[in-house]
Amino acid sequence: MQVHTLSAAAALLIASIAAQATPVNVSTPFFNLEYRGANSVGWTPGSLVRFGANTVSPVVTDSNPIDWSAGTVAWASQSVPTDGSDAAHTCQSAGGTVVCRRIYSSPSPLNMFMAAGYYADSSLYRGTWYLNFQNGSDYKSQSVFLDPAATQAPKVANITLSGTSQKPTFGWSPPDGAVVNGYRVNIYDKSLMTASNSGQVYSENFQPNVTSFTVDPAKFTGNKANGYVFQDGVDYMIEISLIQTKNTSSSSLANSNIQAIARMYADFRSTQTGGPVVNLPVVQADGSFLFNMTVKPGVTYYIDPEVAVGYDYATGVGDPWFLTVDLPDDIGDGLYDIYGYDAAGQLVLLAHDWNGANVYSFGPDGVDRFRVLGIETSAGLNPGSTTAFVTGLTFTGAGQFTGTQTPITVNVDPNQVPEPVGLAFAALGLVAVLRRRRMAS
Repeated sequence: MQVHTLSAAAALLIASIAAQATPVNVSTPFFNLEYRGANSVGWTPGSLVRFGANTVSPVVTDSNPIDWSAGTVAWASQSVPTDGSDAAHTCQSAGGTVVCRRIYSSPSPLNMFMAAGYYADSSLYRGTWYLNFQNGSDYKSQSVFLDPAATQAPKVANITLSGTSQKPTFGWSPPDGAVVNGYRVNIYDKSLMTASNSGQVYSENFQPNVTSFTVDPAKFTGNKANGYVFQDGVDYMIEISLIQTKNTSSSSLANSNIQAIARMYADFRSTQTGGPVVNLPVVQADGSFLFNMTVKPGVTYYIDPEVAVGYDYATGVGDPWFLTVDLPDDIGDGLYDIYGYDAAGQLVLLAHDWNGANVYSFGPDGVDRFRVLGIETSAGLNPGSTTAFVTGLTFTGAGQFTGTQTPITVNVDPNQVPEPVGLAFAALGLVAVLRRRRMAS
């Protein structure tokens, strides 16, 4: 690691800006690729690059434009600035213009001193860069490197929940043939999230042969998050990340050794009391559900989206059609109205007061969309929980299922068809049969 200091002239310039300076302390600098999956909290998904450090003290200021007297300022540059300036993301030096990117405060209950900057990935962000930290006249720069041949890491699939509310267990599936040097599990308390705080309350790394994680409340509390206690009934988001390291080993999964990390998210509440393994969704901003599932013929898969007064289901273009639907028989009176669509796109009642104890068949040809109504609000299920309602589907054939499931949360005209948005499945296979299991109150 190279450490640089400013020239005497630059030091005098900075001293004129701030006569007083607090020494800057930096630990675990990083520069890596990051893929961010769909999530429910508004974080931009896609392929990114990340600059930063696990700890920067004093805390980095996010002033814009930069106020050199406001505290610690941090930025990444393709060479070491000769005068310490950073105006509109551009460092001016005697040799011309040097590309720079700001690094911002990125605190959480787990780590109040983290700093990071995220930018859309491009070939620009490869090779040697420098992370610069300045507080008054105190300036430090540390070099970081990302292989020019580095590519984004592949993503895990099938994030599942099982076990009990005291010790929920999460599982995941690695992509076939992927290089995996390790995994990371992060948990976020959504009630603690703000514009300036990620709400992260847990983080743990795992070796590449580990594909499950069980919350241990004692271990959870002791994981530096200011005595945080894992609780039932709280809206959480879990992140399961696949890690590829710079030295291709699993001996160090620290941020400084990460070359690429692919983050996948799911939402949950710890309210279950046992039962089958449930595939967890992301709850999107529009209230719809997004799953990441791969299914195989003859295997039972469970999904568990939020309850509503009804749902619209639709297949994607080229998907196999719905063959049957299996609805819960212990929610409210367990009776439902099932609608199909005619050639003009109008709703047609197929079954009135259908008993959820029976599987409804759409016939050998199946249907590409249908609606279910009749879920009583008096059933008392939490409409914000992703572990409150289970439904089941089978399909007319094998293939990719990229369909949607849209909750109906208000009384609607049966012929008023909302746009099918949200719940996209990545599913390959013939059968995804899903049944209800009991939940705690």
